[in-house]
Amino acid sequence: MTTPDKKRLDAMRRIADLRRQLKQVEELRLARVMREEADIDEKCVALIATLNDDTPLHGLFAGHMANRLKRLTERKTLLEPLKAQQIAAVMTEARHTRFAEKVIDKLEAGAAVAEEKHQLEGLIEGALARHHHASLA
Repeated sequence: MTTPDKKRLDAMRRIADLRRQLKQVEELRLARVMREEADIDEKCVALIATLNDDTPLHGLFAGHMANRLKRLTERKTLLEPLKAQQIAAVMTEARHTRFAEKVIDKLEAGAAVAEEKHQLEGLIEGALARHHHASLA
């Protein structure tokens, strides 16, 4: 493998590693959004269950619980576009990672072909040298 090809392969490996890390970051962000969404869902279910209870002090806190439920649903509504954006970011990084890995595969295949060609040339030159040396003797 020539030095420029080796440098190119090393650079692509670093780029692929970076892309994998960026994809992991985006996946973590998506997981955080999804956890927050699940947390909001749990809180909403608990509030609705509490609102449906028939406890003696229920009427005192019904307004507060209704407002809390409204704020939670508003927050969940705000999370939906963020979730879609994070899903798109994860898909984009996955696509970039796959592309970098394909380039690495092509460079490695090209390097293997070049190495095989170099070895074959060496064998041919060796055989020709032996044949030439044998004809001189």
